[in-house]
Amino acid sequence: MSAHPTREELEAAFRGLDYPAPRAKLLTFAYQNGAAAAVVDRILELPETADFLSEDALRQTFGATVHGEHPHGWE
Repeated sequence: MSAHPTREELEAAFRGLDYPAPRAKLLTFAYQNGAAAAVVDRILELPETADFLSEDALRQTFGATVHGEHPHGWE
């Protein structure tokens, strides 16, 4: 098992993320942002149904704060 990713690695991996953010979207952003293997491994530990509705939910799981956007009209 790889080392735990740092907060900085996680925040860099999720740069540009918007919410809601299901696991598949986290993986997409991680790959697009050139995330470390530890970040990808951490995301893959989540259930496929994992979905983050806000930056608070993401912070609770990963310990990283990503100020995302909510698509216009999403409430």
